[in-house]
Amino acid sequence: MHCVTEAELAFTVAAFTDTGAQPGDRIEHASVAPDGLVAEIALLGLTVVTQPNFVSERGDAYLSAFPQEDWSNLYRLRAFREAGVLLAGGTDAPFGAADPWAAMAAAVSRRTSGGQSLCLQEALSPEEAPNLFLADPHELSRVRQIDVGVVADLCLLAQDWKALRKDVAAASVRATLIRGQLVYSPPPLSGLSDD
Repeated sequence: MHCVTEAELAFTVAAFTDTGAQPGDRIEHASVAPDGLVAEIALLGLTVVTQPNFVSERGDAYLSAFPQEDWSNLYRLRAFREAGVLLAGGTDAPFGAADPWAAMAAAVSRRTSGGQSLCLQEALSPEEAPNLFLADPHELSRVRQIDVGVVADLCLLAQDWKALRKDVAAASVRATLIRGQLVYSPPPLSGLSDD
């Protein structure tokens, strides 16, 4: 269910409460989620797929459009995690920027493009943020792992994690493999040799 308002989320939670939730049922966005609805989502065992990049991309507009008492309910992360809700991330491209690293950076910083903080207590650590994008898209409860004999779903970065964790948005992807097939590799820089 697609829920971008509190009313849509309340209606959806009420519908699932009446009919029961099935494995795989999920809420996309959960843009405005007060504590009571977070708790009900957890009780129902629903999954939430959120778009943390909207904090950065649209946060300044949210701060203008929503009363201050509602700011703490916007695009929540930590509250869902602490309630035991299965939480995954997306970018909502083309409605949001398609860069998952920018979304992870927003999940960590919770800063709008104008530099305002939006509910810092909802921030994830640099180690937690990538988990939003590591779930198997066909089974969100399963986090993909790198292991011997497993077909690679892999994003290889140019930076050391110790440096990258200080600025997640600075990630430079060297290669992406899906099901063992190379699907992305940046073109070589022109004019440079391998010497």
